[in-house]
Amino acid sequence: RDTLATWYYDEAVNKLGVDPDEALHNASRQTRDKCRTPLQWKNAPNGGFCPAGVDPWLPVNPNYAQGVNVEEQQADPGSLLNFYKRLLAVRKANPALVEGGYQPLHLDSPDYLAFLRRAQNQTCLVVLNFSEKELRLDFSELSSGELQMLFSSVHDARKVDPSELLVGGFEILICSLFE
Repeated sequence: RDTLATWYYDEAVNKLGVDPDEALHNASRQTRDKCRTPLQWKNAPNGGFCPAGVDPWLPVNPNYAQGVNVEEQQADPGSLLNFYKRLLAVRKANPALVEGGYQPLHLDSPDYLAFLRRAQNQTCLVVLNFSEKELRLDFSELSSGELQMLFSSVHDARKVDPSELLVGGFEILICSLFE
């Protein structure tokens, strides 16, 4: 049990006279700590979160030594940290992704989620492929011209044809739509 759950359990059982099983159930249900770990800053004891010899509030995942830490991921262009930095930069640079309205597309597809985000001066198409296979999709109803790719988790910049949109396995694709 984590520290907050332990405190809750002890308080409920000892001071309030709650049944121990009920207290354990409530403690595990009401705390977020059971699925959290301290931020791993570097490949150092405690992931660099706190000095060696200090016990952090929550246990540190030992994977900080296998590159799952900020210091090493900053230096790796293909890291999850840098993936999210690129994705957030695209979001911040495109008004439709920040403030745009949401319009779902192709609602019956079990393999992907597609939607438009529309703001005053921009429309973006977002496609999230949930399958491992490459998909060939038709969004010709949206535009007669090309789409400008803003982000892809699989491909480098490429021509994007709305009538024959290729989306790689598990790809995230964000395009600006010219109407």
